[in-house]
Amino acid sequence: MLGDTQNERAAVKRLAVFALVVAMTGFSAAQTPEVKVKRGGTLRAVFGSDPPTLDPAHATDLTSSAVIRQVFDALLELDETLRVVPALARRWTTSADARVYTFLLRDRVRFHNGRALTAADVKYSLERAAKGKRPWVVEKITGARAFISGNAGDIAGIRVVDDLTVELHLDQPFAPFLSLIAYDAASIVPREEVDRRGSGFASHPVGTGAFRFVSWRRDDQVILERFPEHFRGPALLDRVVFRIIPAEITRYNEYMAGQLDMSDIPTGRCRAAQADPRLKGEAAVWPTLGTQGLRFNVERPPFGDARVRRAIAHAVDPSIIVEHLLEGCVIPAKGIMPPSLPGFSRDVRRLPLDRELARKLLADAGFPGGRGLPPIAYNFNTSDGNQRIAEVLQAQLKDIGIPLELRRLDWAAHIKLVDEGRAGFFRQGWIADYPDPENFLTVLFHSKNAGAAGNTSRYRNPKLDRLFDEADAMSSGPARDKRYAEAEQIVLDDAVWISLYHYTSRALIKPYVKGLERSAQSSAPEFLAPLRKVWLDH
Repeated sequence: MLGDTQNERAAVKRLAVFALVVAMTGFSAAQTPEVKVKRGGTLRAVFGSDPPTLDPAHATDLTSSAVIRQVFDALLELDETLRVVPALARRWTTSADARVYTFLLRDRVRFHNGRALTAADVKYSLERAAKGKRPWVVEKITGARAFISGNAGDIAGIRVVDDLTVELHLDQPFAPFLSLIAYDAASIVPREEVDRRGSGFASHPVGTGAFRFVSWRRDDQVILERFPEHFRGPALLDRVVFRIIPAEITRYNEYMAGQLDMSDIPTGRCRAAQADPRLKGEAAVWPTLGTQGLRFNVERPPFGDARVRRAIAHAVDPSIIVEHLLEGCVIPAKGIMPPSLPGFSRDVRRLPLDRELARKLLADAGFPGGRGLPPIAYNFNTSDGNQRIAEVLQAQLKDIGIPLELRRLDWAAHIKLVDEGRAGFFRQGWIADYPDPENFLTVLFHSKNAGAAGNTSRYRNPKLDRLFDEADAMSSGPARDKRYAEAEQIVLDDAVWISLYHYTSRALIKPYVKGLERSAQSSAPEFLAPLRKVWLDH
């Protein structure tokens, strides 16, 4: 049973403190006057798979984002503490009713093709994002829904005041709106390059970022180089090379051989890496904005019966996964939202481990000892770690009479199965797109998002929707957080989601890599950190 134990509190505190220390270390190395930074050199990073796209309007994955954040800028960005700070906008104001945001652009920003940025580029880019894979980035803006549905020629709430001023009008206040404007999909692109390249823009991106695109050899590497005219000044590195290496152990071996400057720690090697004298000071673990969980599609029998879902929840012991499979290098989960997410509640509680109660619930549902249950398939996406977790779940559910059939698919096939509603019991991790409870709870459990929009459980609960609607419209603060916590507890009690653990980043970073931010939004091997701050102390 995972409760509010001393060990859990210590684990959370230890990882949080470590994250703060390494973040401060990375920041101070690049900023303090006592440290003499060195310019030049190539940073050798790595991905586990090829990025699907380098177009910010169409990216939905961490790998694509890791490149996009170097090539493009948005009006705003999140710093290492997840605070919204200026980027292309030098400053902004908010109206008294929190419905009008006015952004003043920097006056010497250039795209990689040499053209100066104007407010018209902001309007074009946000309207383009509205027709992309993440339209929710702009849907709070007045007129966005009409534009998305094809009933308007532009988004009325985006108003170009002059060349360096743009106003965004909202239908109603939305507390995390500035975080949306800092999101990848809101990156600013030059219209002429999109028009010239068409679909090819996704493989030859042009932005205003600190690095410009050089080349992309599919399933091999992506190369970026410093953009000398970046508005913040040129980056410290000459180049960044992202190699594509799918196998964890191969990435590890390449790092150990000195062919990579940073990578992830393979599953099952976290403690060994921390204890290896050769890796002293190179192995790092810190909390991120994600949770690994199990979900049920309540529209598929027998998961429409809450007693069956609760029986499974009471039978699953995540401590085996956390302490043994993942070696204590992740954070035990009491609830759904990760501790690093603003608004996190310490008071929510998962259903406790109680296999006797699980057997009783199964019997009450008409399946004593599991008899009469249809075959229970557990769907998960391909990886050695996910396979091992599936085998643990299979053994634990067998103990209460539920034989689990393991069905392993590659990521694209798995997510298609889940999005289409053809999976009944499945793995579903979630990493926040922006640091707000709305992006975790409302997205995942509001009935308006039932299906591929996020609520893949297809769960509908009017009380829950009401809590979300109230909280989403409120200003940040304790009253808003309280509503989200109440909603989170309802989901846990109804066993719509079973949390296994909260994600951490488990990374290997060479000691000569300086200035690499290790905030909650950055994880290995796909670091989302701003590489313009990184330098190599060779």
